[in-house]
Amino acid sequence: MVMSFLDVKRADRNYSYFYGDLYRLMLNAGNVVAKVTAEEFGNGRNILVICGRGNNGGDGLVAAASLLDLNNVAVHVIGGIENMRTPESRKAAKSYSGKVVEPDALPSEIKKADIIIDAMLGSGITGKPRDPYPQIVKSVNASRSKVVSVDVPTGMGWEVPVKPNLTVTFTDVKEGMTKKNSGKIVVRDIGIPEKTLNYNGPGNFVFYPLPEKDSHKGMNGTVGLVSGWTYYGSAVICAKGAVKSGADLVRVYTTPEKVPVISTYGPDIIVKSAVKNNLAELRKNDAIVIGPGLGKDQDVDEVVASIKGYRGKLILDAEGLSFLGVLKKDCPRADFIITPHKGEFRNLAGEEPETEMAVKFAEKNKCTVILKGSVDTVTDGRRTRYTEGGNPRMTMGGTGDLLAGITASLSAKIHDPFEAACLSSFINKRAGEMAFKQKSYWYDINDMAEMLPDAMKLALWS
Repeated sequence: MVMSFLDVKRADRNYSYFYGDLYRLMLNAGNVVAKVTAEEFGNGRNILVICGRGNNGGDGLVAAASLLDLNNVAVHVIGGIENMRTPESRKAAKSYSGKVVEPDALPSEIKKADIIIDAMLGSGITGKPRDPYPQIVKSVNASRSKVVSVDVPTGMGWEVPVKPNLTVTFTDVKEGMTKKNSGKIVVRDIGIPEKTLNYNGPGNFVFYPLPEKDSHKGMNGTVGLVSGWTYYGSAVICAKGAVKSGADLVRVYTTPEKVPVISTYGPDIIVKSAVKNNLAELRKNDAIVIGPGLGKDQDVDEVVASIKGYRGKLILDAEGLSFLGVLKKDCPRADFIITPHKGEFRNLAGEEPETEMAVKFAEKNKCTVILKGSVDTVTDGRRTRYTEGGNPRMTMGGTGDLLAGITASLSAKIHDPFEAACLSSFINKRAGEMAFKQKSYWYDINDMAEMLPDAMKLALWS
């Protein structure tokens, strides 16, 4: 597996959520860098560690502290060691007791260094580099020193990046790294638990695009719900899930007699009769949900025919699951997400609702599956993650409808349907946990829906 920069950020956030701060990982990372540097180039060397003020710089400071006893070590922190940005990097700064190089002495230190450890900038840095980074990078590249980069070379993707002899990277190779731009690549385990990588948490929010300042109505997700034909409450709950998880516009397409009933539940839900003229608009939505509250034996052939050739996200839940086959044929370029509980999966797949079977079904049908349970399984056949959490009260009616609405809203904004499904699974369970904390076993589905903005905010800022 090759990790993207967003994968790295996701793992960091989820580690903090599951296990606490990142300082233990920083200690492991810095000590690994020191160990590999000594193995490759020996001890008794003049070593200059150039650090940024973030966690990559913190890794460098830990490495410097580890190398002090057997080498002549000096550290330069761009912007000042007293100005480290993160709690973890500030701890690393306090643990370092060696020589600190001021800016005016940096050029001479670069010239005399046998080894330069590049801990300036880590993964995911975007935009043009600001002074003094470009000049320092040029000086490092022009030196005769052996250069070791921490995790990724500073400025990888810039016009002038650091050109290391060696890059010590953590957990896995990062996206874009090659021998040409990273030198010898050494991958080391720094103790990131499997749960951090394989379970969903607030780190999944790194894939969610926040609205642009100049965006206008509809740019941040439009959702159409074919819902409530028999049970209008399911349509209301599903619509609330979409609205409160950030969709710009939510439209419910239902039977004529249900239109006035569903319309009474809020001005933020657009309710339309599922007749030919309105169905022409259905396919214009970024995501479409089919199923919640639809009921059995409803004639929705006209609806299904109206979205033939659709290329957006299609979320199938409840009775909507039965349309997977025909819709896969009619909409071959759509992205499908299905949200069955265990009984529905058993009926749909003819297999037991287990992870292995869900993976096989997703791979065979080229769809993303959220297999709902006390622990959700989310898979697209290539990738599989799990979502813990929730509580026994989530067996009440409506939690699946709410999940379908959240999934539609997030998939209307997140390009990758698998990542949208992972985040929606986490948000749904987190909302249930927050409602439980307020009202214990006596919260209802409306309480859970009201918690969605707070659950989203938690995911954003964790």
